[in-house]
Amino acid sequence: MTDRKFVSSINGKKGGRPRQDSKIRIELPNVELVILTPEQYGLLLSKYGEELLTKAIFILDSWFKGGGKYSKKYVGRNNYAHFRSDGWVINEARLTKTG
Repeated sequence: MTDRKFVSSINGKKGGRPRQDSKIRIELPNVELVILTPEQYGLLLSKYGEELLTKAIFILDSWFKGGGKYSKKYVGRNNYAHFRSDGWVINEARLTKTG
């Protein structure tokens, strides 16, 4: 028999990582749909730098605004997982020229 106290909606599926509250978020100018907590934003800022992170956030926000069938399920949720170092958002930001 498994201990049921570890399986809860607070800890996500089967006691995984805790869910992030989408109401605790940073406010960025000209960004409407990307949700990050202040701690997550600080970690990403130290990892990627301000210029690359800003590009990546705008790329993800415009993808959400495009309203594709895949992007709809991520709107209104915490988006920290989109900023993996080998993910498409960061790679697209690296390829985007400054200008």
